[in-house]
Amino acid sequence: MGHPTLKEARPMQTNQPASVPDPRRWLAVAAIMLAAALDMIDTTIVNVALPSIHQKLHADAASLQWTVAGYTLAFALFLITAGRLGDLLGRKKLLIIGIAGFTAASLACGLAQSPGVLVGSRVVQGLAAALLMTQALSIFQVAFAPHERAGVFALFGALTGLGAVLGPLVGGVLMNANLFNLDWRAIFLVNVPVGTLALLGALLWVRESRSTAMVRLDVVGVVLITAALLAVMYPLIKGQELGWPRWTYISMICSIPLLLIFIGYERWKDRRDGSSLVQLSLFKERRFVAGLLVLLTFFGAMAGFFFPFTFYLQAGMGYTPLHAGLTVVPFSLAAMVTSGMSTQLVGKFGRSVLSVGMLLMAGGIAILIFEINRHHTSVSTWELTPGLAVAGLGLGLVIAPVVDVILAGVPQEHAGSGSGLLNTADQLGAAAAVAAIGALFFALLSSQVGAGVDEQAGRLRTELSAVGVSAASVDRIVSELKVCAKDASKAADPTVVPNSCKQIGADPTIPAAAQPVVQREVGIAASNANKATSARAVAKVLWYDVGIVLVGFLATFLLPARPRPHFEPKTEAGREPAAVS
Repeated sequence: MGHPTLKEARPMQTNQPASVPDPRRWLAVAAIMLAAALDMIDTTIVNVALPSIHQKLHADAASLQWTVAGYTLAFALFLITAGRLGDLLGRKKLLIIGIAGFTAASLACGLAQSPGVLVGSRVVQGLAAALLMTQALSIFQVAFAPHERAGVFALFGALTGLGAVLGPLVGGVLMNANLFNLDWRAIFLVNVPVGTLALLGALLWVRESRSTAMVRLDVVGVVLITAALLAVMYPLIKGQELGWPRWTYISMICSIPLLLIFIGYERWKDRRDGSSLVQLSLFKERRFVAGLLVLLTFFGAMAGFFFPFTFYLQAGMGYTPLHAGLTVVPFSLAAMVTSGMSTQLVGKFGRSVLSVGMLLMAGGIAILIFEINRHHTSVSTWELTPGLAVAGLGLGLVIAPVVDVILAGVPQEHAGSGSGLLNTADQLGAAAAVAAIGALFFALLSSQVGAGVDEQAGRLRTELSAVGVSAASVDRIVSELKVCAKDASKAADPTVVPNSCKQIGADPTIPAAAQPVVQREVGIAASNANKATSARAVAKVLWYDVGIVLVGFLATFLLPARPRPHFEPKTEAGREPAAVS
């Protein structure tokens, strides 16, 4: 006999009716939100500390890349399994393990004395974060009545979205303050006291819940889905760094048959004993499938925007991590404004709110492109503010209500499976967008460096000729500057200055008195050329991100026009099931 459909699914058997709501549920939300904020901030905060880790921990380029990729890969691969484990073993139990593991791994990162220990600790952080995030959504789904869930999911969506955006700002503040001379270690050690508070709150206030609709973990399903996700996620994360060798494409192609085998096995497992890892019946719900597509494009667009834009601000315009973080504050503030009212607007106007949000995001990015093209190398933070604010308004209208819209059709006993799928869609969309847009961005950087140097050649010739540098020497300097810019754009490790850049101006025919002027003017020309090249590349690549947002805009029309009531199975007595005390 087949597994129940969404409408027939067996309710979670519990010992307390929903008519007696947990009086501690909002305190539980506070503890979970605190832990989730740490997780989302940690996805981006480490980027600002990489140069310091390279210098102080003597980490090579591969170690730096795995410090970032190890966390992301472990997080993405474990999400679906983590969600189902919560359904089986208890969501509070897995949440506590996740928070404790994340806090302990943060301590290990902060105390690491070698790159290997740091990378290993980051992998553990990613696994713990997957446990934490999937249980959060599941607990909200079962602990709150339908009329309360919209507000909880809105708060959670806004927090997780803004956490990733604020990561560089928090990292910049900590690095700039350098408390107790901790340097890069502070970005990890700050998690320890905060994580401990979240852990205590979870122990005291979160109520246990689990599904009784399954009796064992689908181990074969875990292996198959992990292999399928690994085959696609690893190349997406590492492909740009490795230069997209042939095996990366072969691996991604192999993920397709692995996924098909997984689906076939899950169907068989569902018919056999109803304990499949992923409830394929979820995909019969149009709202859930459409929501996955919206999430895939939405988080893909977010990651596809912030990756090149942050690189442009720091590597192109020369902003410090703190300056770059402060630049995106208008985006965060605008998102906070609209996220606070978005669920009420969705209740009144339906999916149109999500559609408008997507259009505002696209419009905000288009305004940024216009400003970057208009001001080129001299664009200021204030000139970037309008576009960032408009895009932030759009993000707030989408990120807060979209999770509630999707999970409203998911039975409580499958909350873990549903939340695992949602989080996996987030990560897959983000990784794919960063890989595609990142590859295009760096290709544009490499192809534009010559034009950037040519723009500065006229001024360079004038200034150097005025101090007695011959035309032949100036031509040689311009050529050397082009080679330097090309090598820098292709460098695997951006913290290392290419040898070609160290040789610029090393010409014995240049008068000794002119050498200081040569070095100064070459530095100015290199900086301006870098700004011009980065501006051209980011302005072009962001149009592709606008395209991703517009695909998400179209996907919103696949959602129900009006929000429907949450799926709420009934017990035989007619009461809604509640969590276990």
